[in-house]
Amino acid sequence: MTRKEFLALLAASSATRAFAETAAVPDASKPPAAPAKVPAAPLKLPAIQPGKPYLQAGPMVGHVGPAEARIWIRATAPVPWSVRIGESAGLEDAREIPGPVVAETNACTATAIIEGLKPGTHYFYQVLLEDRPQTVAPLPSFTTSPESGMQGRQRIAFGSCVGETAASAAGAWAELAERREMGAKAGGFDLLLMLGDNHYANTTEAAKQRTYYTAHRLSAGWRDLSAHTPVYAIWDDHDFGPDNSDGTQKGKETSLQVFKEFWANPSAGEPENPGCYFTFTRGDVQFFMLDGRYHRSPDKAPDTAEKTMFGAAQLAWLKRELLASKAVFKILANGSEWQTFGSDDSYSIYRQERDPFLAWIDEQKIEGIIFLSGDRHFSSAYHILNRFVELSSGPFGSTNARLRPNPERFSGYDEGSLWMILDIDTTGPQPQLAYELWLGGGGLLERRSLSWDQLHGKEPIAASPAPLQPTRWPARPATPKTA
Repeated sequence: MTRKEFLALLAASSATRAFAETAAVPDASKPPAAPAKVPAAPLKLPAIQPGKPYLQAGPMVGHVGPAEARIWIRATAPVPWSVRIGESAGLEDAREIPGPVVAETNACTATAIIEGLKPGTHYFYQVLLEDRPQTVAPLPSFTTSPESGMQGRQRIAFGSCVGETAASAAGAWAELAERREMGAKAGGFDLLLMLGDNHYANTTEAAKQRTYYTAHRLSAGWRDLSAHTPVYAIWDDHDFGPDNSDGTQKGKETSLQVFKEFWANPSAGEPENPGCYFTFTRGDVQFFMLDGRYHRSPDKAPDTAEKTMFGAAQLAWLKRELLASKAVFKILANGSEWQTFGSDDSYSIYRQERDPFLAWIDEQKIEGIIFLSGDRHFSSAYHILNRFVELSSGPFGSTNARLRPNPERFSGYDEGSLWMILDIDTTGPQPQLAYELWLGGGGLLERRSLSWDQLHGKEPIAASPAPLQPTRWPARPATPKTA
């Protein structure tokens, strides 16, 4: 696609269908507007109890490949630790792997890398501090990923925006923990992507960030969910620094240090280019988890060729990895939205970088691209330029924002705790993809399959019914539409 053709497509997109609601028409089925928001009190942690060190948070499963897995912990004090792991639920066949040093300098966090595992195999594990078990039967467990390139079905849960209090997302974590192994029809999934605003410390101060990370990991639901499920994370503004913070933020190096202390991703950035971005492959799906903050130009900077969300080095890395990828599906995840009509903190105000990148994907004939995002406190599905599909998911716990008219959106919902699941199946002659939108306490709002042609802009995507209806709730009237 030439640049002239791309710009023509961009202009045509503004004349496409509008979806759903208008803010000018009140919806009698919705409650009245909430009163002015009162800032939440700063989060605090329970006092450390006297005696020998114990687990303050964790264990949490991080990156899981076909032959390795990562287990994260935070202890209450420096202590030697290890992980026992085996295929037997009673660990009769277990081997013990020493963990790395737990020290005050890294807030007593550590990640053990367990190697020598078998693909597609279920493992049980137990964490020990010194020789004292910290996990008891029934032991936590996880399943290693299939071999890279192997066809199969996998379900990927993803979302963002956990909320300002430790209780904000507790209900979502509890429901996700229950659904995790209930099967596809009941919302089960294989891994979880955390797409930013994973806490709301709103600072680069290390002590406060560590407190906020830990406070959100103390809920029973999160501990159950993350002890069994591979969890991957990137950040957005509130867990990077203050609201709408960018690459000029003082203290961003500290934020990155703390991020790496608290997540067990496979890598972070490159040796000559710091950041939280990384890639990993699971079966024949490759994930590109991007850093939209560390190298970002200020949102209010003029939209010139120098304005960047990702920085030149990260964008060059992404292009190299995409060209080298042999995966059927390529999932590009960012904290900020990709779509054309987004907020003043999205890729829509970085058009001199975004538009050439989207055109480059077409020029290189790269197939199977799916964009993921968060940030907006509602969940939406977009057909960017009638060409690319974006799924924006959340909030897990934050206060909802309201959907507004958007010609690229074909589905969405803006009430309650929300997350999405990608259901990918590459076993047949044609790769299959469906997305699901889930409402905490309300069940499945929508499941919709998208054809290969729709994913590549060769077939239009019709708007979903509006408003979407929780399966367990009584019918609510549709919002009137203006001419």
